[in-house]
Amino acid sequence: MPGNDVTHPVPDNTGYITEGQFYLHSGVIDPFGSLSRLKQNVIGKTTREDHGQIMNTMIRFYSESRDAVQKQAMAFDLSDYDHQLLKFGGLFRSRFMDINVSIPLEEALDLDWKTLAECFAPEQLLMKQALIDKYFPKDANGAVAAE
Repeated sequence: MPGNDVTHPVPDNTGYITEGQFYLHSGVIDPFGSLSRLKQNVIGKTTREDHGQIMNTMIRFYSESRDAVQKQAMAFDLSDYDHQLLKFGGLFRSRFMDINVSIPLEEALDLDWKTLAECFAPEQLLMKQALIDKYFPKDANGAVAAE
């Protein structure tokens, strides 16, 4: 929107209420301003069982990564966890929030798990163990992949 005015109403030439919207900042989707009025009707019902939990986990870590970016900008000492969050935030933005990203849902869910495995240990996810056991990437020997 002109001047980044997110309060400006989106023109509606059709007369229908939009069912979702994305906020963009310099070609990157802002997941905190974006919304979907229909997601509760499909997530985990017509999509894979891990969809809801993985979505919430990814957004939680992305929110925490933004806090880590602020700490870094203010020259605070960063913990190992902050460094994990910074790595995650960069991967999340480039793999999922860039406007040019276009991947099927199942592939995106698998990439979510891969991204989490690259940044965090399974016990850091705070998700249902059954989902971690089923979807968290494993190494060639069947063990949980190390970060």
